[in-house]
Amino acid sequence: MHRASLVIFLTLALSAKQAHALDFVTRTNGGKTVELAGRIEVEAEDGGVLLLTRDGTLWPLPKEEIAGRRKDEAPFEPLDREQLAKQVVSELPAGFKVHSTKHYLICYNTTDAYAQWVGALYERLFTAFYNYWEQRGMQLHEPQFPLVALVFDTRESFALFARGEVGEAAGSMIGYYSLRTNRMVSYDLTGAAGVPAARIIAILSQPGAERTVATIVHEATHQLAFNSGLQVRYADLPFWVSEGIAIYFESPDLTSAKGWRGIGRVNAVNLTNFRKLAANKPPDLTTLLTDDKRFRDGATSAEAYAQSWALTYFLIRTRGEAFAKYLQALGQYPPLGEVTADERIAEFKRAFGDDLPGLEVEFLRYMRRVQ
Repeated sequence: MHRASLVIFLTLALSAKQAHALDFVTRTNGGKTVELAGRIEVEAEDGGVLLLTRDGTLWPLPKEEIAGRRKDEAPFEPLDREQLAKQVVSELPAGFKVHSTKHYLICYNTTDAYAQWVGALYERLFTAFYNYWEQRGMQLHEPQFPLVALVFDTRESFALFARGEVGEAAGSMIGYYSLRTNRMVSYDLTGAAGVPAARIIAILSQPGAERTVATIVHEATHQLAFNSGLQVRYADLPFWVSEGIAIYFESPDLTSAKGWRGIGRVNAVNLTNFRKLAANKPPDLTTLLTDDKRFRDGATSAEAYAQSWALTYFLIRTRGEAFAKYLQALGQYPPLGEVTADERIAEFKRAFGDDLPGLEVEFLRYMRRVQ
């Protein structure tokens, strides 16, 4: 479904949340026909829909792929943990098992010890994430669906699977969160089969592994943001906000069994990049707020990520209450809506004031003092 062709009907968006009945949409694609059961989240004026199925997947379906629609009196209900685990495993290569934690289903074909380590890491992040935002007045909700994480045994098997979702970029990835399927995908970072539990932390606590683990935590933070109500999947959110928050949380806490101690720690990699770039090309807030393409372009992505972390760090540390209100406003954006550059700037100004040049000066001055 092309975003430019979508017109969101507010009455439909409201009634969809009531989920009084299951929506069935028959999809025809590539010569294959399948009936999908779920809840229509958005309907376009041209007849396309965004369908949420019971496993948490979002299906953007253009009109030309829709062969039929019907309703059922049964209410929309997410698959339970057992049903979801069974479905996910059925979609994966042979040999996958499931490690279940309080909030996660870790589907894996690596060692039990590594799956358990991942589950414990994610649960600590989950607790820390909710505690952090709720202490700042954010009203989050429990995930509607169990959080699914796929863990492959090798980088090669991960890349083979990921290529179907992200294309050739899979070869350079460590892990990712899929907005469409709502699943985290990664591989065994120890790089060796059969590593005992006692050795996993030792291997991944090495300085050289810090950025690797941080990437997995970064992506898991995206999953939490989109399942807690902090953000809405497929909403037209500024990239700097989504990426800035994920970087803010990404410093891995590998040893603590009682909580997450790395939230908001200075991100040395991005601070270094920010200062190098700012020395020759000071950040322009208007560009950062409106130009998401910079995050996808290899020539500008390091700059964009460093600036997004720095701005997030600055705003949380100096204007925490305003930042929380800004996030609450963004959390009301509907999926597949369109927000213009002018509207993004206006939203930012409502939270942080009209004086962007003055804020830029304060921002740079503050980041020069950060150690």
